[in-house]
Amino acid sequence: MNSDKLIEAFLKFPGIGPRQAKRFVYFLAGESKDYVDQLTRLILETKSGMRQCKSCFRYYEEQNSARENLCRVCADPNRDSDLLMIVEKDVDLENIERTGVYGGKYFVLGGLLSLGGNGKADIRLKQLFDKVEKEKPAEIILATSATLEGENTNLYIERILEPLKVKISRLGRGLSTGAELEYSDTETISNALNGRK
Repeated sequence: MNSDKLIEAFLKFPGIGPRQAKRFVYFLAGESKDYVDQLTRLILETKSGMRQCKSCFRYYEEQNSARENLCRVCADPNRDSDLLMIVEKDVDLENIERTGVYGGKYFVLGGLLSLGGNGKADIRLKQLFDKVEKEKPAEIILATSATLEGENTNLYIERILEPLKVKISRLGRGLSTGAELEYSDTETISNALNGRK
């Protein structure tokens, strides 16, 4: 059945489970043909208008000013090329950019290593090594998620980049604003103490 195939397609979306996928299918079934046609057109236009940056691997909307298949961050000569921040996915890069605090370059891994060490082929570890070896940034900032998989990935990256003798730092981790010590776990408190200013 087509609805089953559509449910399977929605299940590939990040964070979407079987119940949500079914809700999407029922929602679309109840919408007008014009709405579904417009949605289809928008998806196709988005797909055809997106490019992947050859330097940081993020996806960006193609614009007339895009040069040499570089996103606007990588093409900006005012960005600090001595700083390279490694993020898991495009949305992480966008969130950091929104702060307006960071002025360096990025590298999008495309995922994290699982705790079993599987999935190395799915993330861009070789491309990262090649980029660092070629561009020789003064500092690499690991900005992965504060999860066990993020920590596992950070340790692996540190190990593979060790021969290149580059300074590696991590984002500060710790208590968020408004957090009460009473309800904070030991790892969060430990990170807050170690990352204190």
